[in-house]
Amino acid sequence: MAEKRNKIIIISVILLLVLCLVLFLVLLQRPTQVTKAVKPEKQPMQKETVTVDSSKVFRDTVHSVVALVNKPHKHKAVAEAIATLLPDTLKQQNKADTSIPVLQATRPSPCAGDTVAPWVFPDPSGGLHRKQILVTLESTKKPCAIEWKTDSSAPWKPYLQPIALATSTTLFFRAHDSCGNAMENRQEKYEIDLTQPTKFCPENMEFVKAGQTVLCIDKYEWPNKKGVVPQTYISLYQAMDSCVAAGKHLCSTDEWTLACTGPYGWQYPYGDSYERHACVTNDTVARPSGSKPECRGYFDVFDMAGNCAEWTSTRSTKNRQFYNVKGGFWESGLRSTCFETKYSYYPQNRHNPVGFRCCKEAAQ
Repeated sequence: MAEKRNKIIIISVILLLVLCLVLFLVLLQRPTQVTKAVKPEKQPMQKETVTVDSSKVFRDTVHSVVALVNKPHKHKAVAEAIATLLPDTLKQQNKADTSIPVLQATRPSPCAGDTVAPWVFPDPSGGLHRKQILVTLESTKKPCAIEWKTDSSAPWKPYLQPIALATSTTLFFRAHDSCGNAMENRQEKYEIDLTQPTKFCPENMEFVKAGQTVLCIDKYEWPNKKGVVPQTYISLYQAMDSCVAAGKHLCSTDEWTLACTGPYGWQYPYGDSYERHACVTNDTVARPSGSKPECRGYFDVFDMAGNCAEWTSTRSTKNRQFYNVKGGFWESGLRSTCFETKYSYYPQNRHNPVGFRCCKEAAQ
């Protein structure tokens, strides 16, 4: 009984499902009216003509940018870049518009405040030379355009390489820098004498001859070595002893002055006019011997103006207890002449700016 009842239930459920499916299919086939909202047709867009005053827009833009550049700007590099690039663009686009403000300069010219002219010196400098030489022209300021000639009436030539001198001549030279600062024309006289004897003096001493006077003198201040800072803070007696130990003697005032002035009686070793850069005369300490090529005398002797003042073996005529000290020192300036003489140094005392050089009789 129970089994039969279960079969009836299952069949009933199947029939119900079939009925529902048939009903669904019937409803699906019936037409359905749907009201659709019809969108209005798109109307064509009406074109509106807008007149733009390009010059006004240009000026307004420029005013804004200029104001940005001219006011203090924490991003200085950005403002400088805008100020550098913008002016040329403005000039090309609107040259006639005077209403555009002027940009303030934000980057100074590299020549602003530069009024110092270059100073050129030859190495070796003029005077007596006992062999053919190559002269280089050096400048205290670079870059620098240097010109030269050996004939005063000839056109100037650009200096490109060392100048060979085989005979006596006068070398003319001048210079100017990129900012237009020009050095006054300078000249130096070279005397090339291949017959002058050199065997009369020991090594590192110069043969000096003027009239009947001949002698040998150290080329550099004691210890007579190029590139070495000369010895100072030494007494007269220590200087005398050092020269004697080297087989020489401390130079007399006359010997020292002759080597400095040369045969022409120059005020300074290099000539009669003071040259600020030629010798160590505007400094705070002594410099290595020979570091200033222009501080060469007519003879091949260096630093007789400035660097160190120098003891001589001659007593002062103004006070016999003192000895003459020659040549000025590193801060003597104009007073560092070949004739500059001091005598207020006690011979037994050591003095900071005072050194010496030695002399010797020339071999005959």
